[in-house]
Amino acid sequence: MNNKKEINLLGCGWLGFPLALSLISRGFNVKGSTTSPEKMEVLKRAGIDPFLVQFDQSLPEPDLTKLLDGDILIVSVPPGRRTADGPDNYKRMGEILTTKLPKSRISKLIFISSTSVYSDSNGVLTEISEISPQTASAKIIAEIEKSLLALPIQVIILRLAGLFGPGRSPGRFFSGKTNIPNGLAPVNMIHQEEVVSLINSLIDSDSASGVYIGSTPSHPTKEEFYTLAAHIDKLPEPDFIPEKLSWKIVESKRVEKELGFIYKFPNLIDRLNNL
Repeated sequence: MNNKKEINLLGCGWLGFPLALSLISRGFNVKGSTTSPEKMEVLKRAGIDPFLVQFDQSLPEPDLTKLLDGDILIVSVPPGRRTADGPDNYKRMGEILTTKLPKSRISKLIFISSTSVYSDSNGVLTEISEISPQTASAKIIAEIEKSLLALPIQVIILRLAGLFGPGRSPGRFFSGKTNIPNGLAPVNMIHQEEVVSLINSLIDSDSASGVYIGSTPSHPTKEEFYTLAAHIDKLPEPDFIPEKLSWKIVESKRVEKELGFIYKFPNLIDRLNNL
């Protein structure tokens, strides 16, 4: 590892913040962005060089001078599905980055994407499978992926399965709900800790490029996974309809084969029992 390398993080939220702490512990100099002025001091205390970046349509184009002054850029920003203008802001982010990156110091980009770009194909999907985004946010993600992959730098797209971990307990997802359809469909999930380790592996690889998937190798049914998760959290257990309708299994072939990445908990049930 080159300790002099500067890693810049666009997005120090639920995933970006623990990732930044991991990178700092390894000796990297880390700059990190936030959309909240109140969080600047939190980042600073953690050893992150903080700066504000907002891609809101109603605001002037953000100054990305600090963000793009470094060796590696990691984009860890959710697609903003919770607000009406979130998707448009996310799209704007992609357009601005695509324009600015080729003129910057950044030589390596890791873009955190989502397996939502795959539709339920009733089969197994890998990095080489065709994508078929169905939702508005997934279509924007796919559009940004395509534009970034065309850039003349080392670009890595990391498509993550469903995320869980501290503050995002799967036990709460369906707790107490009844007659939930598709109970026998397999789940595609990955824990925050595994993602942080995986991104570190991608940072360390000089040859990594293109699309990678982060998804725990085991795929229990929705019923098994979410019922156990609720039980562990001592929450009302959900009730699923025992049927298998539309589904997909998303496998992270490249990270295991090319990077030699080993999941700490390759079995999701074991992961739940060790939370």
